[in-house]
Amino acid sequence: MTVSARKVSFSVGQLVEMCRRGDINFRFSSRSSAQEGIQGHQHVQRSREKGYVPEYRVSHEVHSEGYEINVSGRIDGYGELVSHGQAAGCYLDEIKTVRVAVSVIPEDVMNSFWLQAKLYGFMLASERGLDSLTLRLCFYHLDEKTETIIEEAFSRQELAEVFVDSLLEIVHRLERQSDWEQVRKASLEGLAFPYGSYRPGQRDMSVAVYRTISKNSQLVMQAPTGIGKTMGTIFPAMLSLRPGEVNRVFYLSAKTSTQQLAERCSTDMIKAGARIRTVTLTAKEKVCFNPGEPCDPDHCGYAKGYYDRLPEAIDALLSENDQFNRPAIEAGAEDFQLCPFELGLDLARFSDLIIGDYNYVFDPVVYLRRFFDGNECDSIGLVDEAHNLVDRGRDMFSASVSKARFLELARDLKKGGVALSREVGRVNRSILAWRKPHQPGFDDVGYAFSVELPTLLLNALQRFCAAAEDVLKQEGSESWRETLLDVYFDALRFVRTSEDYADDYLTLAVKRRDRDIVLKLYCVDPSRKLGEGFKRLASSVCFSATMTPQAYFQQMLGTADECDWYRLSSPFDPANLHVTIAGYVDTSYRARTDSIAEVVEIVRLLIESRKGNFIVFFPSYAYLELVYAAFIETCPDVAVIKQERLMTEEDRQAFLQRFQNSPVCGFAVMGGVFSEGVDLKGKQLIGAAVVGVGLPQLGIDRDLIRDYFEEAGVERGFEYAYQYPGMIRVLQTAGRVIRSETDQGVVCLIDRRYRQGRYLELLPAEWQPQTVNSHEQLRMSLNGFWQQLESDLTGEALQIDTG
Repeated sequence: MTVSARKVSFSVGQLVEMCRRGDINFRFSSRSSAQEGIQGHQHVQRSREKGYVPEYRVSHEVHSEGYEINVSGRIDGYGELVSHGQAAGCYLDEIKTVRVAVSVIPEDVMNSFWLQAKLYGFMLASERGLDSLTLRLCFYHLDEKTETIIEEAFSRQELAEVFVDSLLEIVHRLERQSDWEQVRKASLEGLAFPYGSYRPGQRDMSVAVYRTISKNSQLVMQAPTGIGKTMGTIFPAMLSLRPGEVNRVFYLSAKTSTQQLAERCSTDMIKAGARIRTVTLTAKEKVCFNPGEPCDPDHCGYAKGYYDRLPEAIDALLSENDQFNRPAIEAGAEDFQLCPFELGLDLARFSDLIIGDYNYVFDPVVYLRRFFDGNECDSIGLVDEAHNLVDRGRDMFSASVSKARFLELARDLKKGGVALSREVGRVNRSILAWRKPHQPGFDDVGYAFSVELPTLLLNALQRFCAAAEDVLKQEGSESWRETLLDVYFDALRFVRTSEDYADDYLTLAVKRRDRDIVLKLYCVDPSRKLGEGFKRLASSVCFSATMTPQAYFQQMLGTADECDWYRLSSPFDPANLHVTIAGYVDTSYRARTDSIAEVVEIVRLLIESRKGNFIVFFPSYAYLELVYAAFIETCPDVAVIKQERLMTEEDRQAFLQRFQNSPVCGFAVMGGVFSEGVDLKGKQLIGAAVVGVGLPQLGIDRDLIRDYFEEAGVERGFEYAYQYPGMIRVLQTAGRVIRSETDQGVVCLIDRRYRQGRYLELLPAEWQPQTVNSHEQLRMSLNGFWQQLESDLTGEALQIDTG
């Protein structure tokens, strides 16, 4: 029997990265602007002689140890060497745009540059039948507009040896990964569902996920709260892994709590017999061992020699463990003196399930290029709480700079570098210059916007980034370095975002306190950029309890036109949830002070209707504080707990722990950490009150969304900007009550707007809301529900006793 070779593809860039040695040296990457880099490359290419070939694609295929390995890439350019008017061979350009002197580039970075050139050189020499080739490293200084060339001639045999040595290292990794895949495959074949039986509706969900991944398509799914969406998606996704086709699963979520649920599900699969490797990626600022310091060997020992120690660390860690959450990664990083953030990313290369934030796939600045910039499209995306992706997309694709931050930096610099101080001043003047033509309206309403890019400011920010990079690469312990680093990253993101500016963007300036001006590149419609993220995935499943209205999400999510949409009806007995609408209370912003006593009385009635745990959700902290103060004065004997504006992970756990014990009433905010991804089952939570219709705070950002879609002909601008996002928050919040088929509870919606058809039509079809017009009607409605449940329970008991 003939066993076909497994086909594997790598880009030259991926190959170089996997063979990397030495230090982490982010400051020597070309960071200021991709557009500047392109322009620098084009300048060098245009300066070459006639017959020069720029941007030339090459590929080479090698059969080795049962693998068919294809390496491909694009050479910056090549041309003919001429000596005394005669052809003297061929040369290849590897162009690097820089803002530093070539002499200060570290040796290990130069080695990576040479490796890249040699890999390209071998492929070009093989294709054209060249016996030798001159390789050039061409460094183009973006500020000085000068070119430095380092060149060396190599025989084709010398280049072949480098190419083979690089592939041998990769083959070793492939063999190790193949061995693991066989272990994983054997453990998953015939694996039973980890919980024995599916929850009602959960199996249908899993089947839909499996079918979607099998045909490499997209699915958007609305599944009711409490159905078990996390395991219902992870389990079929892991069974769908096909080596060489789909190699890993990304579980993406905006909240730590839902990521922890994914971790627990993977643990439960492993306990059931699965051999799967998982890694949870945590934001750099949360895990950095040297916060505020640049990621380079002169400032951080965990960066120095990182790639030299990494292979040993990977081998040791993978031999000891299959699951790498934040504590495990931090412990391993300490043991081997490695950067914990980078270690997590490198462990992800060997993982089957990667748990993390949306930005690792969708953010154009920080998405994981190591998985998505090659020739393959071999990752599955599971997008949890996908209703959040629209607003998160706006955040990811927007960027802003603050005049006050630059002024603060200017003050902190004091006697700092003259060049940097000058560039900081240039940025401040550019912000003021942008405001000048908009001055009258800006002073009156506090904002101004334009459809044009702020070109003058962008030029100033590019110059600032270049000067900041020069300063950051120098030794020093000045107090202003951390501020400089923060401002630099803001400026860098602004410049990079500008390169994708299109008609779904606006330039917005907003006046803040203390005369600050924030200038923002605002992505009004994130669908185009979200669509680019989905194209990085072989298959994707977006799921949430609230994916309606469908037309809204079809327009905003950026999924393909052929994407499947699936709605699972709630399998839970609708008689277990009692929804009341207190439509006699006005909780609009203007009426909030007048509504305090009414809301306090409704909460009191809710608590008195049944002994147990309740949560009251508010549209803002300010409103919460007003009602909370009145409630503890009116009902001093009721145990209460309040969500604070700033809570640590320990504070959040302590808040939730209170619901494990004696009856308590929690006060929390819609859209906050306790309104999604919180699983308080059974008696832990028997009721919730939702104050208001969840509308986002009125503001210029939301008004611009409204106007944009109305001008685009959608005709539902208010709904897109305010109503739909608000009701999504309401439904997510209410979903905390019923978490399983045995849960029973009440939800009280407090606002007169719930009487309107435009809001009623957005409530779930399985809800059977009762509208009440007074406190007395509310009391009777709540008491009637609980009494009916007790009556039904008594009847069941009698049937059992007499059976």
